[in-house]
Amino acid sequence: MKRAALLLAVVIAPRAATAADAGPPPTPAAASDRLPEDPVAGAKSTADWRAFMAQEERERRLNFDRRRLKQHRALVRTLKAARARYDRARTVAAVEAIRAGFPATADEAHRRMTEIDHWGNNSNLLADYDAILKVLSGDYPSERLAELRGDRTAIERARAELRERDKKIAAWLRDAAASKDE
Repeated sequence: MKRAALLLAVVIAPRAATAADAGPPPTPAAASDRLPEDPVAGAKSTADWRAFMAQEERERRLNFDRRRLKQHRALVRTLKAARARYDRARTVAAVEAIRAGFPATADEAHRRMTEIDHWGNNSNLLADYDAILKVLSGDYPSERLAELRGDRTAIERARAELRERDKKIAAWLRDAAASKDE
């Protein structure tokens, strides 16, 4: 019993003494000691920071894609060649044959996309490549068949979408080629 009391005295007493020696706990600064917050300036500062970070992210992605321009250009050639095969087809049988062989082309495109960015979150163009593959593997063959039968409305919409994607990809790759390392 004496040992337990002695042990408690040795363990607890120093802690109590140091707490007593520390004095009263510090009080927070009075409200009048602080500068008033300006919500407009705070919002502007936050917006400026977000714009700065967006520009930094854009530069990071440009540099990432610049280092992989050769792979991007090879993938763009693969996608354009697949589309050109559909557009050159003059018969239903030719379109169906191209459609049957397209999964191999899509697999090759996915392999190239993985080679460019195996994590899938660094290149700015992966979503565009996916969208092009979706169009070419989805409705484009059917719309090409409809065009062969004389209905051009559906294929023109698809071609317009593909042209917009092509322009976006070309502009991004042009910017990436012109970007510089930090």
